[in-house]
Amino acid sequence: MFTGLCNESLAVKPVSRGQFRLAARFAGQYALGLRAGDALYLAVCAEQGAALCTLDRRLDEAAAALSVETALL
Repeated sequence: MFTGLCNESLAVKPVSRGQFRLAARFAGQYALGLRAGDALYLAVCAEQGAALCTLDRRLDEAAAALSVETALL
């Protein structure tokens, strides 16, 4: 069922160099306390104009500071 949902609803896209650079800038803002993976998620969403759905309140707060849209679930 999950495989069918993925095939019908999701698109896999490569991560660009620009997104890695943006993630490095995000992670370099030490006061936000972002881990590398979280910074990359936010960079991808920022460049794609997408909202990140998360259960992580700290990540949601960091995203707000970076003007990246999130949905805290």
